Amino acid sequence: MGTLALLDTSVLIANDPLPDGWDAAISTVTLGELHFGLLVAKTPEAQSARASRLGQIQTRFPDALPLDEAVAREWGALQAAVRRRGGNPRGRMADLAIAATSIVHGAVLLTRNLADFALVADLVNAREP
Repeated sequence: MGTLALLDTSVLIANDPLPDGWDAAISTVTLGELHFGLLVAKTPEAQSARASRLGQIQTRFPDALPLDEAVAREWGALQAAVRRRGGNPRGRMADLAIAATSIVHGAVLLTRNLADFALVADLVNAREP
C-alpha cells in the first residue's frame, strides 16, 4: 500500500491525477459538498453533468471515510486552532472536517486550495496534487 491521499473536493472536481504509487480516499464531507453542488446547479445541463460526475466518484470510492467520533474530536481541535490564531472557522467548516479526516487516517490532504488551510498548515499535511 502506498501513501494515502485524501482528495479534497477541489481535486475531485478538477479530476486531478494522483501521484504515482499513491492510494486515494474521500471523506463523507466531500460527498456532502458534491451533493450540494448537484442540488444547486443553475441549469438542467449542469445538474446532469454533476450527477454523472458524482456517480463516477461514488463508483470509484464506494467507502468514503466517515465523520466519526475521532474525526469530530480532531475537527473541533482544528476549529479551536483557527480561532486561537485569529481566524473564523465558520467559513471553513467543511474544509476543516475534511482536514480532520486526513489527520485521523494519516493521509496527505490533496487540495487545489492550500490557502484554505493556511492557519493550520502546521497541523495538516496538505499539498497540491
